[in-house]
Amino acid sequence: MPLSSSSLRLPTQRACFWRRQIRCNQAISSIFCRDVTTKASEDANTKFTQQLEDMKNRALPVEEGLWDKRNIQALRRTLQSHLSLPQFSYPNHIPPGYHQVSFNSLPDEHELSHDGAEQRHAPNDEWKFRVWAGGHLDFQKPFLWTEGCRGPEFVAVNENITDTRLIGNANAHNSKVMVTITKSLFAPELDAQGQPVRGSRNQICTSKAKNNILLREQKHLCFMREIPGSLKSASSVRKIAFPSDPDYSQTMIPSATLLFRFSALTRNAHAIHLDGDYTREVYGLPKPLVHGPLTPVLMLDVLGEALALKSHGHAAALAIRSFQYRNLLPLFVNEQITIACKRLHDTKPDTTKYQTESAAPWQKWDVWIQKGEGKDATLAVRGSALVSPEPFPGSERERDPSG
Repeated sequence: MPLSSSSLRLPTQRACFWRRQIRCNQAISSIFCRDVTTKASEDANTKFTQQLEDMKNRALPVEEGLWDKRNIQALRRTLQSHLSLPQFSYPNHIPPGYHQVSFNSLPDEHELSHDGAEQRHAPNDEWKFRVWAGGHLDFQKPFLWTEGCRGPEFVAVNENITDTRLIGNANAHNSKVMVTITKSLFAPELDAQGQPVRGSRNQICTSKAKNNILLREQKHLCFMREIPGSLKSASSVRKIAFPSDPDYSQTMIPSATLLFRFSALTRNAHAIHLDGDYTREVYGLPKPLVHGPLTPVLMLDVLGEALALKSHGHAAALAIRSFQYRNLLPLFVNEQITIACKRLHDTKPDTTKYQTESAAPWQKWDVWIQKGEGKDATLAVRGSALVSPEPFPGSERERDPSG
């Protein structure tokens, strides 16, 4: 029987039908798998976000009591090998940032991670790499002292994890977790003999007086499962512009001795500041890193010198009241850096948050650290400060009670 054209088309039509059916089934399967994957990812993110929220309930042990005057003086002597810094004008004065060498707990070795940093700050063991992303300091009082006219100054301390944030997917290798630790220093409640009153857990009770806070520091830590390539090179591919024409600057080379001494003074056993082999083999970094919390100390010291020059011969001192900073690029041992600052403009005093004895306008300053030279120069740390004019410290504070 002769074949008709319609009979010739029939297999082709059937084949097309089945191909369309297969493609449709594949599309449905793909959508279903994608939905299942998305749902699993969302569930993982939700579960991990709750774990991060639970971190805020962790107990962070604190040291409190008296300022460590010897550590404060040792930090100044250590930095004088690298920066042009005078002896303290007032023997009991605590320069901004130097609180970091007082009131640090000493964890047992089993409480440390493989890299020597404290386990209690990390989400869990998966997030084994950490760097210091930046911070914010508020100095509610314009000047702090280790000892006053009544004798040694006691301090009540509180430290907590106050914020956690997941950047990326909970299961992704390149995700990050940001953890904020807030440390507050308070004036204590004192008994009739001038000794601090202690509570049920032997902690110093906070003074009930208004404006009892001395300073508050927020420390921003970044936890990762793996180290990004941007951190693994001593020469930065990314170049970030920095301000021109600074009012004041100093240049230094952070040495291995400086990093060791700062680690010792702050009870910081993080190996990436101390052990070159560990830093290269485990973190994949070319050299030990300058401590993230050391950068604000350097910046505040250089800013303090600029303010001392500005206020010389005037009736008021210039006190640093607020400082925030962000570590943008790593600073490595034995590599030259320049710390600089520049006054920007006047601003209205914040009398609701800070104690001040002057109604004069405050000042806003840029503070930064740059590294590299010539075409390789780049911004590495960006900061800004609020500064208030305050009466120079009184004669009671000028006397050293120990002398």
